[in-house]
Amino acid sequence: PPTDPPTAAPTPPPTTPPPAPHYPYQDTNFDWLNIEEWQGDKDCSPSFASGGFQHSKIEVSTFGKPFNQSPVLRTKRGWSGEKILFVEWVTYPGSDTNIWLLPTSLSRQFGDSRWPNCGEYDIYEMFNGDAAIGHKGTKNLFYGSGLDTFGQSTTHIASKDCYAPFFVKQPSVGSQAAQWPVRYHNKISMAVVFGRDGNGLFIQQILDPTIVDGADGTADIQGGTPADKMYNNANTYWGVKPEGNCAAGHDPNGGYPFFGEFRLVFQEQFHGKFDITNIRVLVK
Repeated sequence: PPTDPPTAAPTPPPTTPPPAPHYPYQDTNFDWLNIEEWQGDKDCSPSFASGGFQHSKIEVSTFGKPFNQSPVLRTKRGWSGEKILFVEWVTYPGSDTNIWLLPTSLSRQFGDSRWPNCGEYDIYEMFNGDAAIGHKGTKNLFYGSGLDTFGQSTTHIASKDCYAPFFVKQPSVGSQAAQWPVRYHNKISMAVVFGRDGNGLFIQQILDPTIVDGADGTADIQGGTPADKMYNNANTYWGVKPEGNCAAGHDPNGGYPFFGEFRLVFQEQFHGKFDITNIRVLVK
């Protein structure tokens, strides 16, 4: 007898993808490749760096100056409060890559008597250029003996005679510092988290985290290699005891100075260059 033709399998109902999560931070969509977002020291025009602004990167060099007169390139604006600052870059041989944060209240990059009480946060500071002009570089604790294989993150607060306790717990090299690798020709990234938890306000630097984007312009970071959190509370002033030369400016609740408005600063301090390949600013 004839057989019935095969029946087609029922079409499954369309599946709706799960909604994208909402993350705790909002992406500011900082337009970092736009030179109008930048300036030089003393609020000067960024035109000296115009050749460094390229299709997908900012090439930071000495911009034609001797390395000991290298100009800084810094954001016009700053960011305050709880936030994540994310920077990705590539360092090339010969570079003394310097990436740091200074308060927008400083017009002059160097020589202001309010420093270091006003705060400085070095995200990634190399020392080979410093050695070339006679400054004694910090000891390399994890990456060999030279000054060209590591970058250091360091905090400056209170006074020039405030020194943080030293210890080695990789990547941390003290209560206010950590050391990170140099990867010539390869991308490296850092996130600096300005946060708050049950112990108070904190700053934590994380090597090579992943940024995850969610719904409605929200974002967060995941993974990476973190340094210890540096706390600010009744007992600790960004990693040091708030006493003696380290007492000035301590505010256990307000987070002075680092929860104020700080800008990003870049400077090539030797004979090479480094490329900024991404900047993300996430805020609460």
